[in-house]
Amino acid sequence: MTTHRPTRRALALDFGRVLTLDPDKSVFTALLTPYCISETLFSQAWGVPRHDYDKGTLDTPSYWNQVLKLCSPSLTDHDAQALIPELIDADYQSWAQPRTSLHRVIEKALDVKIPTAIVSNMPQGLGERFVKTWPWLKRIPYRFFSADIGLVKPDDAFYHYVLERTGWSAADVLFVDDLAVNVESAARFGFETLLFTGTKKDVERISQWYQE
Repeated sequence: MTTHRPTRRALALDFGRVLTLDPDKSVFTALLTPYCISETLFSQAWGVPRHDYDKGTLDTPSYWNQVLKLCSPSLTDHDAQALIPELIDADYQSWAQPRTSLHRVIEKALDVKIPTAIVSNMPQGLGERFVKTWPWLKRIPYRFFSADIGLVKPDDAFYHYVLERTGWSAADVLFVDDLAVNVESAARFGFETLLFTGTKKDVERISQWYQE
């Protein structure tokens, strides 16, 4: 008599550029133009304090004030305070382009009870805003957003936290991320990994993982 070990394979998915398309930076253009802020300088400044913002050690107003001071030092405090709420919303909108082909694969995985988690570097509150926008995300039982837990990829502490909270074994988890540094650190931690580039082959690999 042949017996089969029940599958324990799980999925750990990054959010931006995996469950979403690349960010649409054009949403910032109409906001920056009236203040003569260079889009190139803004894009560079956007990334400088992002690590601390994603980790939750820098709050939202402080993050955007730093970005604006870096890309437009002459901007008045009055103009900055008027612009920041619009930048916050544009930041969300820039990422709100769903990768529908992968959404369908993940929903099918959830239908057959595949253990699934979102493991994402994301500022405070932004993750749950996406959950409200795409209600199917509520079906994903584990949603680890960096600012909510005070940990960021590629730190080992983030991966340890995920495994501790889920009870999973790293070897049974396919970790999917668009950044090589995160994939490499996850591989060292024992995860199966996929460096996601957005191809049809990548999406198929995720589907195959839980069906093998």
